Formats: sequence, structure tokens, C-alpha cells
Amino acid sequence: MSIGKLIHRQISVARVYGIPVRIDYRWFVVVGVSVWLVSMSLQKGIRGLPPVEPVVAWVLGVITTLALFLSVFGHELSHALVGRMEGIEIEEIVLHPFGGLTRFKHEPETPGAEFRIAIAGPAASFLFAVLSFGAYQIALVGGYRMAAAILFFIGAGNLLLAVFNLLPGYPLDGGRVLRALLWRRRGNITEATRIAGLCGIFIAVTLIIIGIYMAVSPKVQGTLSGLWSVLVGLFLFDAAAGVVKHARNMKQATVADTMSAPVAIEPDVLISHFVDTILPMHRRVSFPVAKGRQLHGILALEDLKSLPRERWRQTRARDVMRPVDDTLFVESSATMARADEIMQSNGVGSVAVVDHTGQLVGFLQQGRLKKVKVRK
Repeated sequence: MSIGKLIHRQISVARVYGIPVRIDYRWFVVVGVSVWLVSMSLQKGIRGLPPVEPVVAWVLGVITTLALFLSVFGHELSHALVGRMEGIEIEEIVLHPFGGLTRFKHEPETPGAEFRIAIAGPAASFLFAVLSFGAYQIALVGGYRMAAAILFFIGAGNLLLAVFNLLPGYPLDGGRVLRALLWRRRGNITEATRIAGLCGIFIAVTLIIIGIYMAVSPKVQGTLSGLWSVLVGLFLFDAAAGVVKHARNMKQATVADTMSAPVAIEPDVLISHFVDTILPMHRRVSFPVAKGRQLHGILALEDLKSLPRERWRQTRARDVMRPVDDTLFVESSATMARADEIMQSNGVGSVAVVDHTGQLVGFLQQGRLKKVKVRK
């Protein structure tokens, strides 16, 4: 069983902006460890602050830990809200032992969208860090030493979260930034994902090696930190290796292995008939337009948004479809990597599949694209 599969039991705790928020049950173990570490640090004294009484230290440890995990949630919520601005539906936000995770319905459609979504989390963490350190200085000047201790931990935690997430290896945010840059430069999201995943594997192995050294070396007093580094490295390795494997499979798989049966409409179908009769039966955002298995184009729901309802009974599919060209179809023998590259760039997010004679045999659509509502 992979490490990723071990982290699957979750508790639903809230809905924020309509987004389900869940907590992995192992999160509570990490909370306990964090409370203990903060409490021990406060009892010893930090940053020129005097040692704190044990009971007070434990209370402050709880408050500080909850604030830190609220910061992690804010980091993930930033990803989610920017993703929603880019037209991507959000499945959930999960807080797990190694941080947080925002699940999207599908991948961003452009490198720019990927970059903006990826950078939103670290940007939020940097902002939280700046605000916390600023408030820390104010609390020190005002003589509020306990508040200063909490704010110092919150600021340090957010700064560490931002810097760590900017490491250029997938699935970290820095890896997604790297993927966006490679995708923009090479024009191939599959290859960009593979390279970012390989960088993620390198970072994971480095963390594991550093962690083992910290745990066993007599020169370093950091057994707990070393073990934690190893666990984080193993988690990242599992995720990055999965990404690389998926990208490799995408290169090898053919369109014929993945395509679905085409739900084609004829060129002369009225838009009113399409919206009232065909669309309710098929949850898709685009449809191939064909007659006698001869492809004429693709009708995208996005293109119907600008068509007034009163014209539906006079407008036919051929009048609003995107006429067939090389960006709207692939042969069934093409690789999925090639099909994915076309879908990412053709503005429709889907392609028709034809056989060697040019006859329509299937249809491909990117994950679940953003829903487009056609008003009736």
C-alpha cells in the first residue's frame, strides 16, 4: 500500500464559500506533537522572552497550534478561490498531517492559470508571516509578552510554509510554478508535469537523506526533526512518483484506449431542440457535429452564451459550431499526450476522434470542464 493511500480517513468539519473542508484523522496526532513542541519551547524561553509557567505554556501551545493550522487552511483557501476565479470547480480542501491539499475538478486550461493558482498559496503565507511579525514587534513594544510569543510562532510557521512550498518540485506549489513555466515554454503539459515530478522526487530524496543524517548523527541534536523530515520526504516521494508514472502512461496510452462513444448532433439540428431534448440527457460541455459519421465541427456550450434565446428556433448547429480543422480532431492511434496537448490549446477542451478513413469513432473531453449554464 502506498503512503498516499494510508492518508484517506477524513472528518468533514465545515463548508467555506461552498467548499467542503475535511480533516484527516491523523491530523490530530500532529496537533498533539505541535502543542508539545510549542509548549516546551515556551517553557525554555524564546527570542529574549522569559520562560513561561507550564500550565500557561500548554494553553499557549494549543492556541498557537490552532492558529498555525488556520494559516494552513488560509493557504489552501487562497488556492481554491483563485482556482474558482479561473473557472475551475473545487472538490474539497483537506488538512492532513503534512499540511493541506486543495482538490480541483480538473487541471487549469492555460499555463497562466496554473501559475496564478500555484503562487496564491505561498503569497498568502508570506502575507500572514509579515502581518504576524509586524504584530509581534508591536506586542513587544507594548509589553504583551505572551501575545508576542504566539505571534512569533505564527509568523515563523507561515514563513517556513511559504518557503518550503516554493521548492521547485511537484506536487509542491513551487513545482506547479515550474510546471506552468515549462508548459508555457514547451507547449506540452504532460512533459512539463513529468519534469516537475522528477524534480519533486529529487527534493523528496534530499529530505529523506537530510532527515536520516539528523536522526542518527551524534553531531546534530535533532532526532525528532530528522524523523519528521524523513516522513515528509516519503510523502512527497510517493506523490511525485505517482505524477511521473501518470505522465509516462499518458505518453504511452493511445486515444483509442481512453475515448468515449461520440454523442454527435447533425448540422441541421435547431439549437432549441438541442437545448430542450439532447442537452438534458448528456452532461457535456461540447458535442461533435457530424452527419453520416463525417465530422463537420464541434458545438461548445460556451459559444451559445452569446446567442439570444429568441434566435434558438431559427439557428442551427452549423451556424454556431466551430468548423472542423486540425485542432478539433485526432486519429484514434494518436497518443493521449498529443490529444491532451491539443485539448489544452484549442479553446474547446475536447477533440473528436476519427479513424484512418476520417470517420468519427469517438470523443475526448478534458476531465470535467467548468459548467456553462444555458438559460432556458
